Amino acid sequence: MKSNIDKQIEINILPPESAGEKLLFRVFDKGSPIGYARLKKISQPKLKPINVIDMFDPDGFNVYELKMIEISQNYRHQGVGTNLLQEIISYCKKSNIKRLTGEIKGDARTLRHWYRNNGFTISHDDRINLHPAICA
Repeated sequence: MKSNIDKQIEINILPPESAGEKLLFRVFDKGSPIGYARLKKISQPKLKPINVIDMFDPDGFNVYELKMIEISQNYRHQGVGTNLLQEIISYCKKSNIKRLTGEIKGDARTLRHWYRNNGFTISHDDRINLHPAICA
């Protein structure tokens, strides 16, 4: 996905070539790397109470964890991370990934707001969750 965030920034986000156990999204500005995101498939679903069924992924097997999202300091607060996160969500929809989960690390107050604005729910212990299939 290409986008022009600023007149002088030309962003190119390269998604993974195919869905696997680990996914790497890379972000470039005019060919220079400026960020990335790593996702890892959760191979063993966490045990749920017998009476709890996730209607979007009843088996709990098509779930990925957002392990890391990093943007170079000079490119922060310019929409680059948001574009990367939206590309990840779009990829998850196309790849039939049922849920995207993760943990807020860093400036929790700012990140809670950012993830909420991008469609995630946030638990009391700063876990993030998104069901890409139902996101508009």
